[in-house]
Amino acid sequence: MKIFKILLISTVAIFILSSTVAAKDFGWTRNFNKEAKSAPVVFRSKLAARFDLSDIQVIALRNIFASPADAYIMLRLGEMQEGGLKKLSKETAIEAVNKYRLNRGKGWYKLAEILGVETESKEFLALKLGHDLEGGSKQDQVAYSNYGRGKDRLFD
Repeated sequence: MKIFKILLISTVAIFILSSTVAAKDFGWTRNFNKEAKSAPVVFRSKLAARFDLSDIQVIALRNIFASPADAYIMLRLGEMQEGGLKKLSKETAIEAVNKYRLNRGKGWYKLAEILGVETESKEFLALKLGHDLEGGSKQDQVAYSNYGRGKDRLFD
């Protein structure tokens, strides 16, 4: 009986610790979604400016993805793919959306791998920690990357 209690306590402790560690990865998305939903016009303009998109494209993205953070993360993953976002064709973008829809419950690591993104790259590791949209929560705005624009700055 004593061994059973020890095993049970150990299992519960491991579960709690592993969920705490996992919560750090992409934990910023909760605040990001709240901020995006509280000021949708401001969010759309920030996303449009950051990724060089039109307002109509941002609205379309918001309608495709489950949350504002999902749309942002998919855009960042698109930047990390070979060739970058600016070279994505309509067919490639549709394929990425379909992969998102089929695999979104599997987590961002798995989706990144499916999309061909290196999950150990500094860009992906920075994305796990935060976003790079200006004016967001400073707590969540820990990662800033000018990926593909010459400079990278991590951890403001």
